Amino acid sequence: MANDSTLAQNIKVSILIGSRDRVEVLTRCLESVLTQDYDSLEILVLDDNSSRYHLDELLAAKFQDARLRYFRSDKSLGVAGGRNFLMQQTTGDIFCIIDDDACFTDRHSVAQFIKTFEDYPCVGILATKVIEYRSSQVGLLIPFSQHWCKRRPHLIEERGLVSYYLGTCHALRRQVIEQCGNYQGDLMFGEEELDLSYRAIEQNFELMYLPDVVIHHYPQSSVVGQQGCRHRSELYYHVRNRFFLSYRYLPARYIPVYLTIWLSVYGVRALKSGAIEDFLAGIGAGWELISTLQRTPLSPKAIQYLKTHYGRLWH
Repeated sequence: MANDSTLAQNIKVSILIGSRDRVEVLTRCLESVLTQDYDSLEILVLDDNSSRYHLDELLAAKFQDARLRYFRSDKSLGVAGGRNFLMQQTTGDIFCIIDDDACFTDRHSVAQFIKTFEDYPCVGILATKVIEYRSSQVGLLIPFSQHWCKRRPHLIEERGLVSYYLGTCHALRRQVIEQCGNYQGDLMFGEEELDLSYRAIEQNFELMYLPDVVIHHYPQSSVVGQQGCRHRSELYYHVRNRFFLSYRYLPARYIPVYLTIWLSVYGVRALKSGAIEDFLAGIGAGWELISTLQRTPLSPKAIQYLKTHYGRLWH
């Protein structure tokens, strides 16, 4: 695909990877990135305040490739903040973001991103098919609810417009960030992709699911909550951030049901994991957060896009 005469090799791609204390899985990720057959490529790696070593020193010795650039933050930026930092350092027209514990399964993946963006000029963000490996279980992460997967199983293998994407690996045009703004850095962890999806749809960008690009994901133990008392667990951020999303973007009639469903889901998780304190703290932080927010509900046009393309409004 990279030699296709219709493919614009002058479109520069910036691959962005944030990591902390995960040199082994990051190495696997980089190996899959460096084999991509698209020529105009830069790879930016952020060491997000690793405590055990400096990733740049270890990786520079292993990967002697001029396309690689390393950065380190001496304070934890989180998922969203780390992406924002890296995007500020880029020179690319397209941003491809991949988690450090994920990897490409095909050397043509980046070229596929570019070809799709060329073919669909209204598409601003591309979602991928993510196969997730957790111990002996294998799961599938795609931008459709279980309801739609059961009702229309063909969606799993069909390219088409969607309403959100999974952050494990995705690609977006630079214009999306320039027009819609950065990732919401203070979300820290969780729901930052849904937040940007809403803003992109509001600005008339389309989102597309690209099942031809398959990503393998090997989830690691969370680093959230491991670097000081100000960082709580992932559950805390998920709970807090659902208040943010619903209050800022959803029409009022959806908010009570949306929060009831999600708080019930997270409440069950808290009981099973013994994380009641973080669950309750997340609720408190959510109420406090919305008291400072200005509501910017999605327009009727954006709501219609969500309804047409498998969006999630009630939950």
